[in-house]
Amino acid sequence: MSSRRLGLVLVAVGVVGLIGVPVVAGPGLGSSGLDWMASMHERMMGGSRAGRAQAPVPGAPDIEVVTRDFSFSPTELTVPAGTTVNVVLVNDGDLLHDLTIPALGFRLEASPGTRTSSSLTVASQGTYQFICSVPGHREAGMEGVVVAT
Repeated sequence: MSSRRLGLVLVAVGVVGLIGVPVVAGPGLGSSGLDWMASMHERMMGGSRAGRAQAPVPGAPDIEVVTRDFSFSPTELTVPAGTTVNVVLVNDGDLLHDLTIPALGFRLEASPGTRTSSSLTVASQGTYQFICSVPGHREAGMEGVVVAT
């Protein structure tokens, strides 16, 4: 990759990190600018796109969380400690969003207009913050808490 193209890529990544708005990636960077940007975000955050989501558990209760640009609904989830639930993430926004619980190593991502689900078991009682880890989204208000009772 030429140094000029690399510079443009770094500027695009920086703009996304500052304002949370995807930048069209341009020729030679893959067929989808949004997929490329999401992949770059994952590399910068040290994660893996295929990463931490676990398959939903049949029969476990569902907890639905809806993302919009830039909010979660609801912002407080209550789960019984030690019980497996399926987190269903519905993305009603125009941007890629995720639900990340850093303290639990949990991350579930949904592209615009999609819904995904993953099982989650919170072993201990407590309050755990969740965020959207896409650069700039948490700062724009995308955060909440999981209360394990």
